[in-house]
Amino acid sequence: MKPIGSAVKFMVSILVMSSLVHAEDTKGGWSESFSLPPGKTEKDKICPKNWEIKGKIGTPNAEFYIKNDDPGAPAYLFMEADKASASAVCNPDAIDLEKFPVMSWKWKVQELPAGADGRDSSKDDQAIGIYIGTGSVFSKKSVSYRWDTETPDGSEGNCSYGAGTIKIKWFTLRNKGDLGKGENGWFIEKRNVLEDFKKAWGFVPTSIYISVSCNSQYTGSKASAMLEWIKFLPKTEN
Repeated sequence: MKPIGSAVKFMVSILVMSSLVHAEDTKGGWSESFSLPPGKTEKDKICPKNWEIKGKIGTPNAEFYIKNDDPGAPAYLFMEADKASASAVCNPDAIDLEKFPVMSWKWKVQELPAGADGRDSSKDDQAIGIYIGTGSVFSKKSVSYRWDTETPDGSEGNCSYGAGTIKIKWFTLRNKGDLGKGENGWFIEKRNVLEDFKKAWGFVPTSIYISVSCNSQYTGSKASAMLEWIKFLPKTEN
């Protein structure tokens, strides 16, 4: 029988080796969950750290803040638009999409913009859209995963803004038919961003930004949604 001291050293060495392997496996990946700072509540309307709210000139801004209406459940990023539009934008540390091509996230819609349809530029509102993009202020390309209202699930298309300086390949993953379904309204999604981006634009970006939008200005209605977490995974976990 091994002495207790030797057994402890053996277990410690195993734990250290496991942590090193885990660190190597996750190197280059990225994740974000949302939590309120100590002493703060949702009434403070705290914007997530390292995220910036960006709106459109001449359009009221949608609101984004961390919310937790159930102490026994995780907090989430809440977004709400009243005839408004804005995005919460994050520029994460370098993500190696070759190793971590799969994006996964957990989202829920509370209210869809009435009559919105991504196929019609005059009705192109979404309660929530997640964009992965790259480029400069003069030329940006992105792929977008949207929860639409009237647009059929599985639809996809292209659109551009800013006189063509912003180009988007969009995918409708859910619509009004999914409202209230899932696990208490929540759904977990996975998409291979590397494959979608390369197919759309012909290259794999080496640096990206992540943008979460909430829009209702075109339909003159209201929209609200939640995002609990978002992360990048190895392809083997797809």
